[in-house]
Amino acid sequence: MGLNEADFKVLLKEGILSAEFGEHKEAIENYDKAIKIMENAEVYLNKGDSLVALESFKDAIENYDKAISFDPNDSLIWYNKGVALDDLEEISSAIQCYEKAIELEPDYADAWYNKGELLKHQGLNDQATICFDKVKELEST
Repeated sequence: MGLNEADFKVLLKEGILSAEFGEHKEAIENYDKAIKIMENAEVYLNKGDSLVALESFKDAIENYDKAISFDPNDSLIWYNKGVALDDLEEISSAIQCYEKAIELEPDYADAWYNKGELLKHQGLNDQATICFDKVKELEST
């Protein structure tokens, strides 16, 4: 008997629950089983998040790229990819991901903040200030 979409959903939920309890290796096992049934942005995003938690940043980025191939308009995927790139100190690529997240969701305060932090560390204080001002504006509304 073959596995179907209902099985996929169960495995995805089991992975998410495992991740919420900090059991990221178990979560990844569930995501991998789900991927054998069906691929979509959500499963790759969640697998990427668990890989980041395990500090497997390059593998996480590969999964975020797969998620983007299914849904290039999901700002969370771009944001999380930026975080993983930041952890690898790939600053310019991380900034590009935050910019894409902001392009898709202009009110994404966390993306504005992270972009500002990276610009500040590059000595681009004027550009960083613009980002931080945007965060203040978004948080005051």
